[in-house]
Amino acid sequence: MNTTLKKAWGIALALVISKGSGAQTHAPDKIFINGKVLTIDSSNSIVQALAIRNGRIEAVGSTAQISRLKGKSTAVIDLKGKTVVPGFIDGHSHFMGLGQLDLVNIAAPPVGKVTSIAGLVEEVRKFRDERKIKAGQWIAAYGYDQDQLTEKRHPAKEDLDAVFPDNPVLLGHISGHMLVANSAALRLAGITAATKDPDGGMIIRKPGSSEPAGLLQENAQALVMKELNKQKPSPEKQMDQIRRQQVFYASFGITTAQDGFTSQESLDLLKQAASEGKLFLDVVALPSFVLLDKIIADPAAYKFGFYDKRLKLDGIKLSSDGSPQGKTAFFSKPYLTPVPGCDDHCTGFPTITQEKFNEVVLKCFSHNLHLYTHCNGDGAIDMYIEAVKNANKELHSGSIGRRTVVIHSQFVRDDQLDQYKELGLMPSFFTNHAFFWGDVHTQNLGKERAAFLSPLHSAGRKGIIYTNHTDYPVTPVNPLFLLWTSVNRLSRSGQVIGAEERISVAEGLRAITINGAWQYHEEKDKGSVEKGKLADLAILSDDPLSVEPARIRDIEVLETIKEGKTIYRKN
Repeated sequence: MNTTLKKAWGIALALVISKGSGAQTHAPDKIFINGKVLTIDSSNSIVQALAIRNGRIEAVGSTAQISRLKGKSTAVIDLKGKTVVPGFIDGHSHFMGLGQLDLVNIAAPPVGKVTSIAGLVEEVRKFRDERKIKAGQWIAAYGYDQDQLTEKRHPAKEDLDAVFPDNPVLLGHISGHMLVANSAALRLAGITAATKDPDGGMIIRKPGSSEPAGLLQENAQALVMKELNKQKPSPEKQMDQIRRQQVFYASFGITTAQDGFTSQESLDLLKQAASEGKLFLDVVALPSFVLLDKIIADPAAYKFGFYDKRLKLDGIKLSSDGSPQGKTAFFSKPYLTPVPGCDDHCTGFPTITQEKFNEVVLKCFSHNLHLYTHCNGDGAIDMYIEAVKNANKELHSGSIGRRTVVIHSQFVRDDQLDQYKELGLMPSFFTNHAFFWGDVHTQNLGKERAAFLSPLHSAGRKGIIYTNHTDYPVTPVNPLFLLWTSVNRLSRSGQVIGAEERISVAEGLRAITINGAWQYHEEKDKGSVEKGKLADLAILSDDPLSVEPARIRDIEVLETIKEGKTIYRKN
């Protein structure tokens, strides 16, 4: 070999070594091989493997392709055929409902075991005795559903008084939109026959009198909740509750959680947890609209649209009506069955005036605040649409691009979906209703209205991007159960509630991953397994695309990974 050729060969060899050395320096921290990775990219591609570096996805591809990226310090995880999906993104829930894990469970099967009022009272009694709760101390329970009780009615204060004469007791309805208080709790709250109904709320009275029966609907709940809330846990316990709540959410594959309707107290607590580095999930907070003027007046204290140590203020939450199963959701046509506290043309009621609705929407649009509004009935949705149109008119601009969210959109009409498309409104649906209350809605609203609850297929057909959510603690926080309800739409009794509104598994997965990222303006960072995105992942026991649709709810989360680090692993 002549001198020139030797010199050229030496340079080439040096370059190869240099490139190889550089590749080792920038090798992935981890690679996952021999799996089934549902990327949820624009083509719903499926690959075998992926690589992670510095908390982000470095590459996806075949096992052979990804294995070639391995460096000396790269950890290799053999998935052995298991399925990987993007970390689930919570479309709507109440993360800061921290006490839920410590309340008496009075839910009906399969969430609890209560099927009668006597059984409900017994669960509360056992809780009192096991916890050694003394006379005068509060007892709070959650999850009763009158339609699943043999008596088919709400509990009354007398049902509780005989067993709990000296303890104030509250029974939270599964919807979160009403509660039952016993006589001791009503006395402490000062609620008597002379107490007037608050705006947007109702104190249900005994038939033929003004005496409170114990049932407090919507804003009337605050009359007694303010007394319960005086019993605050210690700051240390609150921080531990946040830790436990994160582990609980992560156990279901959730990597981004939402607290919808965040109070000032909850926001302060979240900010403290973030500043102390105690958040290992991303938490999206939606401050209550009652804080709106305070937020607008002090923008330096309330910064929206970015994460600070895993806490992000994303928008404002407004509520406009109640619960369809509780018969407080606001409809344009009446319920078909008797409604507590109403004798004629019972359509439910809005919890806000149109004037206030218009004011809140206009303020949010004027200050570029992302708006989320709870609307269950089509009457409430009509009010929201009117408020959005009013804001567009006042500002001489459109709402397209704002991604204004209609939480629940439970009984949206088809013509209203057309207006969603025209105005750029985004529904966050709630298909768990098909299982938990599909039979009830059929009775209360009729088959036609019930069949169109959470119409995912119709929305998709119209080109509307939507999310799907659990509204935890109203229903279990499990996204895989939510996926099952969106694909099957089976009720408790096994009836299909709106067969034409069922969607494919792939569409259902997008609703709880990439569409969730889009709702939060985070689609460039989350929601799919693609190069450059955060390595937020869930490893599943089975592939939702391959199992029988009826078995989707049996799939388990084996591991949850946030930015490349395991935050939950099933024992």
